[in-house]
Amino acid sequence: MAANQETTLASVVSDRLLSIADYQRPFAWGDKQLTDLWEDLDLMGSDGQHYFGTLVLRETADENGRPLTSVDAAGQTLRHTEVIDGQQRLTSCILLLDRARRRLERLAADGVDGARAVADHLRRAFGVVLVDGAPVPRLQLGVELNGFWVDIALGDEVFLGQVLLTGQQRLEEAIKFFDQKLDQLIAGIEGQVALDRIRDLQRRVTSGLRVLVYEVVTSAEVGVIFETLNERGRPLTELEKTKNYLLYLARQIPDRRSDDLASIINVRWSEIFASLAQQDPGMEEQVLRVHWLVTQDPDQRLWQGVGSIKARFDRARYVPASARLGSTPEPVDSGDDEFGTLYSDLKDYVSTLHQCAQLFAEMFDPNGRFAALGSSRPSVLGASASLLRTNVLAPFRPLLCAARLAYPTDGAFYSLLVEHLERYSARVMVICGRRTNAGRSKLNSLAHSLYSRTMSQENILSTVRVLIWRYASDDAVREALESQSENWYERSGHKYFLYEYELALMGAGQIIPAFAEFTTKGNEKRTTEHILPQHPNEDARCWWDRFTPDEHVALRHSLGNLVLTLDNSSYSNKCFDAKRGRPMGPGEETITCYAQSSLHQERELATFSDWTPATIRQRQLHLTEWALGRWAVEAPGLTVLEDEDEDIENDDDV
Repeated sequence: MAANQETTLASVVSDRLLSIADYQRPFAWGDKQLTDLWEDLDLMGSDGQHYFGTLVLRETADENGRPLTSVDAAGQTLRHTEVIDGQQRLTSCILLLDRARRRLERLAADGVDGARAVADHLRRAFGVVLVDGAPVPRLQLGVELNGFWVDIALGDEVFLGQVLLTGQQRLEEAIKFFDQKLDQLIAGIEGQVALDRIRDLQRRVTSGLRVLVYEVVTSAEVGVIFETLNERGRPLTELEKTKNYLLYLARQIPDRRSDDLASIINVRWSEIFASLAQQDPGMEEQVLRVHWLVTQDPDQRLWQGVGSIKARFDRARYVPASARLGSTPEPVDSGDDEFGTLYSDLKDYVSTLHQCAQLFAEMFDPNGRFAALGSSRPSVLGASASLLRTNVLAPFRPLLCAARLAYPTDGAFYSLLVEHLERYSARVMVICGRRTNAGRSKLNSLAHSLYSRTMSQENILSTVRVLIWRYASDDAVREALESQSENWYERSGHKYFLYEYELALMGAGQIIPAFAEFTTKGNEKRTTEHILPQHPNEDARCWWDRFTPDEHVALRHSLGNLVLTLDNSSYSNKCFDAKRGRPMGPGEETITCYAQSSLHQERELATFSDWTPATIRQRQLHLTEWALGRWAVEAPGLTVLEDEDEDIENDDDV
């Protein structure tokens, strides 16, 4: 398959008779696609160009393999050509030109000089030509539609049937759409100006729309190409679509700034993709969304992906009025300010998006460089590691990105912010069990305010504390932690809670295995120990003499009965005395027991002489008091949030 250079619609049609095979779907463009086409033409400019897509063509041959050709009444040889892909846009453009031709004929009937010649040219070049004395359409549709296309869409007959086929109905709707647009284009103006406007539209369609033509050689290749075009593989991501749209906008700038901006976009995007290469596939969309919430609009309900970006950078804002369809040409360049604004707007957007992507990569790296934060880096790394261990990061990304974008070198503030957000995650999500969208709307609003500097750093932090207290007051935290019936074992956050407790028990210079050692797939169950076994043996008097069946069911998964361990398989269903063991004596070999564990919280269990409902309660109360100190938040007094900032519990999780 050979690819020609980008060319015009006029060049494609000039020496061909085109046909659409019956196996292809009928005409299917609706209002959205037609509106997009009209807007492309409107915003193109009188001398502009717009890439319109791809056409895949194949010259048809006779039974001997010779190319089929015809000669029209003017003596031009026309190649019979099948349209493999691009039939929707091709059909729409030819239909639009034919509807314009009808307006030209009316102008000619009203005596407007030059209208007849233009109308006749459009009819021959894009509508119908004479071959051996018979009219032949430049474009022939499939059998199902061709009669309607030739007689009614391109001709002057009236449809007398009772029911329109789907493709026929679409063609009829397209006719009405183009008729309305053309009537609006020339409404209320005198004949010569109307002619100029239609000729401007004609130029935009026939010469301004640029297509890339692929020539298919063999019939076998047709099947392969057709299958490929209908199953194109992985769709473009939102990030890729955004890049393509920004590059399209850059091409609208009529001077050297166009190439400069395109170069910036290409370089920054390659760096964005590199920054996110090691992240989950969905992280690209997360970056786009978070960046938008921070820099543009914090209302997540209004986020429409690349649609929001197109609305923000609506190309119509940057096209001077004199370049629009139906405008009166002006002698001076009125578009310089618009294009200057476009250039600066896009540079700012791309720059901050690039920074946001780099910050995302750093957030997820336990050994992130955080080079710009200087001496605060150790505290930032410590706070960030704790926040990562909560496994709840999504609702806080906008605020974290905003802090780095607005105050890129303020490590002290960033460290405080991360500590606040870890308390938020620990108290609200891990302990009180709220959904990850609790307070999300307000957090997004805070991020936007922080980025735009409409709230001070202290006000941001104090508002975060108020939010924490709203969703997880000390009373709520205490109630959740002291529950004797809560199944903490099934909550993924129990490992984070117990890991932080272990860190609190450690002395200076002591080492603990990495958190991943306790959470990596395959290690989940062997690294959490039920002190009271989940399934004691039926004859284990050491357990059943201390716990009733109801107490066993209620307490076995409670927080007070769980402890981190490096291998609980050795403990199994043993009695507490065997699990507790004793410190290793001189010359004795190490055995697996709480007293000889490398983990402080297991050694702490060895201080209990027995394990009963009362001791589970005692340990649980101890963990509660420790947690209220570890994740302490000052009560906000009389501070309240506005009614509209109340939590939206039915928001989708991020």
